[in-house]
Amino acid sequence: MRLLQDVWPEMLDELRTVVRQVALLDGMAIDGFTDFTVHGAVLINRRRLSATRSGLPGPARLAEALVHEGTHNRCNVAGVRAPFLRPAADDTAGPLATPLRPDPRPLSGLFQQTVVLARCVLLHRRTADEAALPAAGTAAVRTRHDRLLTNLRTAVTSLATHRTSLTEHGAGLLRQCATIARDTT
Repeated sequence: MRLLQDVWPEMLDELRTVVRQVALLDGMAIDGFTDFTVHGAVLINRRRLSATRSGLPGPARLAEALVHEGTHNRCNVAGVRAPFLRPAADDTAGPLATPLRPDPRPLSGLFQQTVVLARCVLLHRRTADEAALPAAGTAAVRTRHDRLLTNLRTAVTSLATHRTSLTEHGAGLLRQCATIARDTT
């Protein structure tokens, strides 16, 4: 929370609005999870509290998990109010390869991954730019940023091929994500 307050207070405010409960999970099968049936809750693996072998600090990992899962909650609400996809878009696009999951996902899954990736890229960009962590942690954050940026570019390219399945609202978010993917600062 302190890291988010320091580098992206607007995101922390949003998370306080859309996330009502954080539940920590144990085990190796899942890093995090959000489900519309328990809207407002995010489930995050307890491992996200600790640093990785590559040196990504626990606070950066947990902040990313909160941004990632909180963004799913935000997308779920925003998509009900103003849909991102045209009716039956998931059916017509079929299961698609996505950067974050080994199993094919519906178009709605690719869309949410794209938005999640854009926001996680912004989080790590801000964290590195603000030097909010010790030097070793900042280097690991930059490495994580670069990996997520590569995934974001893949997601934007893939989603752009399905642009006709997006509503104007969805196309607007795709444009925002594409801008983030192009920005290398």
